[in-house]
Amino acid sequence: MSLAALLSKADVACFDAGGQGGTYNGNLLMTAVGYSVISQLTAPGFLEGVREKGEYLKQELLKLSAERSFKGERGEGLLRALLLDSDKGPQIVEKARLMQPDGLLVNAARPNLLRFMPALNVTRDEIDLTMKMLRSVLDSL
Repeated sequence: MSLAALLSKADVACFDAGGQGGTYNGNLLMTAVGYSVISQLTAPGFLEGVREKGEYLKQELLKLSAERSFKGERGEGLLRALLLDSDKGPQIVEKARLMQPDGLLVNAARPNLLRFMPALNVTRDEIDLTMKMLRSVLDSL
């Protein structure tokens, strides 16, 4: 579902409040969804938890990189990338997708890179499971 918002300082605004219309404006359901999302994002401790889990994912990827002689990792927060030692990213993605019973969702943004974008409410246990599943995929290559 889509939601749009237009924010600006008063001295640069070319619209009065409520004067801008658009495809995604004025939808009551999406306004409620947007309010709920903002409420969660601004809840005490939520963003600190996101930062902590981002650091945890980073450390787990660095461990995996060291184990497999990969070229490290990069990213910010929970948007991370594992730098591979060759162009086997697409092969890893395909094997991960076909894992039984559940599959592993990972993306090869470049042939030598795997990208991870977990939800902001991901748990440490889910990160650990991801790393376990990824190791299994890597072992099968």
